[in-house]
Amino acid sequence: MSIILRPVQGEFDIPDDLKRIIGTEKPEVLRFFDDSVYDNEDKGYNAFKLLTPDGSFVLKRYELPEDRDAEVKHYRLLQGLPVPKLLAVSSDCILMDFVEGDDLKHPTDDGVRAAAESLCAVMNAYPMGRDYEKQRYEAYLRRLERRAGTLEDEPELKRAFAVFFERQKHIPLTLSNSDLLPINILYDGRRATIIDWAFGGFMPYSLDIARFTAHGQTVSSVTPFRMSDEQKELFNSLVYEGLDIKPSRGEYERDLLLARINEYIEILEYYFGDRSVPRTESVSLYYYPLALELAGQINRDTNKLS
Repeated sequence: MSIILRPVQGEFDIPDDLKRIIGTEKPEVLRFFDDSVYDNEDKGYNAFKLLTPDGSFVLKRYELPEDRDAEVKHYRLLQGLPVPKLLAVSSDCILMDFVEGDDLKHPTDDGVRAAAESLCAVMNAYPMGRDYEKQRYEAYLRRLERRAGTLEDEPELKRAFAVFFERQKHIPLTLSNSDLLPINILYDGRRATIIDWAFGGFMPYSLDIARFTAHGQTVSSVTPFRMSDEQKELFNSLVYEGLDIKPSRGEYERDLLLARINEYIEILEYYFGDRSVPRTESVSLYYYPLALELAGQINRDTNKLS
């Protein structure tokens, strides 16, 4: 498990209305940390575990009220689905049930199966083909347009990304976590719970599926995510089989392929957008060949279809 819990020293302010719910004035407070995805420094979250005699809770803090409201909105939409239970909303924070389990940085096959089942539960609750609100989706398209602008010196990537971008304008939407890395799924040996809905919204259905698998490798010094090709295929197949409403299998596989090129270019965007950044850094050296190989496949497939 990659999550590290460290005691919070000194006073920790908890709103009075939340104290009444947790049943104590002074719970033991631990802060969540994670070993960062692309460097060796631990990343501290504005999320805290509150230990009380009656149980454990998670308190999550926000700097901006609109960020709190966005996550609350999604947890309410997800009521009854495999996500943490929202207990209360206060001025700058929310209170949730604590969910037991390890993240899926190094998943077992059973963990992959549980993750597919939970993702299908969310996607089936908000099936493709409906007319969802598009504010988050439209912001996503604008972000992709800016990303495309960083590829002027990368003709192979530019062409493949243009194919992906065009598909995003017409792809079916569902309620998406939008950051479904393996660290955002907890598995307790039976059930997978999807956490951290701060970036959620109605987005392309392929986004979460591709993000969960795109960064998992069998060996890498850059990404901490481990996932075999067989586990990726298992996840993709189980999600497809578990969807009530879905495209053809060929279209599904094509959409996942296209979504994966976006995952790689999102990482590389920083390097492409700033010419002063040396291309010798480990992240660039790792993701650039992956992106070029995938872009070549997309471009060859596109030629066959045209």
